[in-house]
Amino acid sequence: MDANVYIAEAQAIGHGSVRLFASHRFDVGPAPQWNRCPLTGVLAPARAAHSISITDRALVGDIKYVWELNRHLHWVALAQAWSLSGDARHLHALEVQLRSWLDQCPYGIGPNWTSSLEYALRLLNWSAVWQLIGGLASPLFVGAEGQALRQRWLDSINLHVRAISKHFSRHSSANNHLVGELAGIFVAAQTWPMWTSFEALAKQARLELEREVLLQVAPDGVLREQAFEYATFTFDFFLAVERAAAAAGEPMSQAYLARMQSMCEFTAAITTVKGAVPQVGDADGAEAFRLDPRPGRDCFAAMQQKGAALFGCEAWLPREQFRRDDVAWLDFSADGARSVKGRDGLAQRKLDFPDGGYFLFGRDLGGSNEILGLVDAGPLGYLGIAAHGHADALQVWLSVGGLPVLIDPGTYSYWADKEWRDYFRGTSAHNTVRIGGVDQSLSGGRFMWTRKARIENRSVQRGLGGSFRLVAEHDGYLRLAGRFRHQRRVRFEPLERSLLVEDVVRGRSPELVELFWHFAPGWSAVLDGNQVLLSRPGQALTLRVEADVPGRLELLQAQTNPPLAWCSSAYNEKEPCQTLRWSANAAQVDLKTLMTWPGDVDRAGRCGEDR
Repeated sequence: MDANVYIAEAQAIGHGSVRLFASHRFDVGPAPQWNRCPLTGVLAPARAAHSISITDRALVGDIKYVWELNRHLHWVALAQAWSLSGDARHLHALEVQLRSWLDQCPYGIGPNWTSSLEYALRLLNWSAVWQLIGGLASPLFVGAEGQALRQRWLDSINLHVRAISKHFSRHSSANNHLVGELAGIFVAAQTWPMWTSFEALAKQARLELEREVLLQVAPDGVLREQAFEYATFTFDFFLAVERAAAAAGEPMSQAYLARMQSMCEFTAAITTVKGAVPQVGDADGAEAFRLDPRPGRDCFAAMQQKGAALFGCEAWLPREQFRRDDVAWLDFSADGARSVKGRDGLAQRKLDFPDGGYFLFGRDLGGSNEILGLVDAGPLGYLGIAAHGHADALQVWLSVGGLPVLIDPGTYSYWADKEWRDYFRGTSAHNTVRIGGVDQSLSGGRFMWTRKARIENRSVQRGLGGSFRLVAEHDGYLRLAGRFRHQRRVRFEPLERSLLVEDVVRGRSPELVELFWHFAPGWSAVLDGNQVLLSRPGQALTLRVEADVPGRLELLQAQTNPPLAWCSSAYNEKEPCQTLRWSANAAQVDLKTLMTWPGDVDRAGRCGEDR
C-alpha cells in the first residue's frame, strides 16, 4: 500500500476535486453544494423530498451524479489519509464536508432524501469513516464544538436507519436496492450500537438478507437481475454484512457464504485471460464503498480479489496490474468463511450456468491462446419489472486471445435522452435478431419491461476437445401479427477454429428481419461481399453471413437517427463501434453466420499457424 496515493487523493478532495464513477473528476469545492448536480450544474430545490421528481433534469439535473456525490465514497479517502499520516488537515477537510452536508441536507429535504438505497450507501461509507477516525473518541469530536458535531452526526445516522426501515424497496423493486438497504441497517447497528431499537432492526435485516441472497442469487452464482456489473455491487453489500457479522462473532450461515462463493465462481468463469468481462445487462459504475482511491477501478477484478481473500482461493486472484488495495482495509483474519464448498475456483472452471441461463464455450481457457465465448439463453431479468435486464435474448459474445471481438455494447446512461436509454437496452444493440423493428421484450419505461421474451426449448451438448452445441428459441415476437419465432443454433468447433451461428426465423407474414453483430473498438472491419475481415495488430478473423433469401448486408457506425452502432465502456460514456447488419423483409428466413480464425495467438500476440 502506497500511503502517498491516499494522501494525494485527500489533498485533491480538500481542494474541492472529487472523483465520481470510474475516472471523471469534478470541482465541487471544499464545502460542496450537496444538492447541485456536478454534471449539469442544476441546483435542486430545498423542499420536501417526496415532492421532487428525480427524472426532471430541469429540476435536479442528472440524479445519478447528485446521488454519487452524496454517497460520500470520497470521505473514506480523507479518513484513510488521516489514519495513514496523522495529518490533521485531512480530518479538517472531512469536518468541513460533514458540517456542510448536515447543514444543507436536513432530514426529508432535497434530492438526497428521495431513495432509501442512497441512505444505506451513505451509512456504509459513514461506517468506514467512523471506524477509521477512531469512533466516539475521534479527535474530530474534541471539545464542545466537536461533541456537538458528533451528536448532530449521530442524530442523522439514527434518522437514516429509521427512514430506511419505513421505506424498504418491496414487491417488484425488491432487487439490489433491498439488499443494500438491509445491509445499511445491519452494518449501522454494528457500528453504532447506542440505540436499543437498532438491535431488533439488525436482527430482522439479518433474517431478510439470509433469504434475499438465496432469492436474488441463483445456485450457480448468477445474479438474477441478469446484469453482470450489478453482481459486483450486490456482492459488496453481502460482503459488508458478512464482515460485520464475523467481527461481531456471529458469522452468516453457510448457505449465505456458499452463494457468495458461487458469485465469485461465475465471475471468474466469464473473465478472460486479459481481464475482460461481457457487459451483460445494466451497468452504472456504482460502488457500495471505495477503499482504493485510484481511478480506473475494475469492479470485477476487485470482487475476485476480495473473494480470494474471503474464501482462500488464490486461483481467483486477478492479474497483478488489476489488483487493488481494497483487501488491505478489510479484516479477513476470521477464516470461518473459507473453503465453504472445498473447491479450488478456476481449477474446476464451470462452463454451464443453467439457472442464470449463460453458457460458455472455448479453448485454452486461461492460456495465451484463449478463445472464450458466451451465449445468453436466460430470462430477461428479476421480478415483474426486470429493471436492469436488456432485450438481449440469444445474444453471442466472443473474445479471442483474451480480447473481446463480438461485444455487448453496454449501458451508457439511465437519464440521458430516452432514445439512448432505449437503444442500449434494446435488441438492436445486441448480437441477435430483431423482427419488425421492435425489441424482443416490450418496454414500459426506463426501468421496466411490461412483456418479457421467454427462452424455450433450450438444449446444450458438449463433446470431446471442447466442442459445443446450443439450441434455443424465444417467444418475444409472438406478439407481432406474423406470430414470429426465432430459434438460434450455436456450434463451436475448437479444432476447426470456427463458430457457426444459425438463425431460423419463422412467421406468417413478412416483417423486417435484422441480424446484428457488434465489433469491439480496436478491431478494423472491412466488408468484402458477404463477409467481414476483422483485424487488429497480431490478429485476424473472418465473419461470413449467408441467407436463403435476398437481403442487404451493411457495415454501420455511429448512426444517430435512430441510434445504432454505438458502445459504452463506462457510465455516461459512449463511442462508435462498427456493427454489421443483415436485413430483409421476409416471413421466413434461414441465416448462417460463420466466424473463423486462421490459427492460434502466440505469446507475443501474433496470429500464426498451428504448431
